[in-house]
Amino acid sequence: MKDKRVYKIVITAIFIALCFVGTMIQIPLPSGGMIHLGNFFCILAALLCGGLIGGIAGGVGCGLYDLIIYSSVRGFFTYLVLKFIMGFFVGFLFRFIINKDKKIKYNVALYIISAVIIIFTSLTIFGFKTGRFNLSSSIKNKEMYIAIVCTVGYLFSVALIALAIFSAKLRKQQKCVLFVCSLSVLINIFLEFISKVILGMAIDSLNIDGALLRGFSSLPACILTGTITVAFISIIYPKLYNATKNINYLNDIDEEKLNNEE
Repeated sequence: MKDKRVYKIVITAIFIALCFVGTMIQIPLPSGGMIHLGNFFCILAALLCGGLIGGIAGGVGCGLYDLIIYSSVRGFFTYLVLKFIMGFFVGFLFRFIINKDKKIKYNVALYIISAVIIIFTSLTIFGFKTGRFNLSSSIKNKEMYIAIVCTVGYLFSVALIALAIFSAKLRKQQKCVLFVCSLSVLINIFLEFISKVILGMAIDSLNIDGALLRGFSSLPACILTGTITVAFISIIYPKLYNATKNINYLNDIDEEKLNNEE
């Protein structure tokens, strides 16, 4: 029991470091701006080791990045909460569906998620065209950036629709991972939006219009980072799970139910 606690602490520390470094690994875009891999390691930790470890790793790792790099105490506590919720939700829901053998209509769920992503992506275009977005100064070519975000968002939505149509050909593990990770994109968008609005009004004394402007300005980065995270996770997680399941002492996935096709 004591050895398992030590193992859990070590694994949590490793994933905290990976989330921190992943947030530092920023892939630049030709328009200016970038994407990062912090969310990827948060969700990966949640799927492999459970929601608690995923939440702690994402919250502390991504929060520390803001604290150390930008000296932002507010950023630390904001991401401590937001990424913890995202990681915990993904890990908990994944295990709840698999271990409780819950029957999910994955095709319907993917249709709904793709429709919501389409709406958010369309709002991004609308917000940019009407001047309701205040994009980062690091983005030099704002039109190209919005074009990249919307292309990725729409392609992701089309891919979800295609996967929904052919979901019967996917394994249960693949469908469940795709579902919970895609849902995490929506959760991340919602949490980022709400946090920007609330903090803008409560701490920065913005009026409702200014707070909403700040909230909607978080949409493009969330769509871009979230969709790419789902793509990476969907490809990497199944192989990584199979490679580590015999040495991962925190693996509490019911193997029989995982392989029990619907």
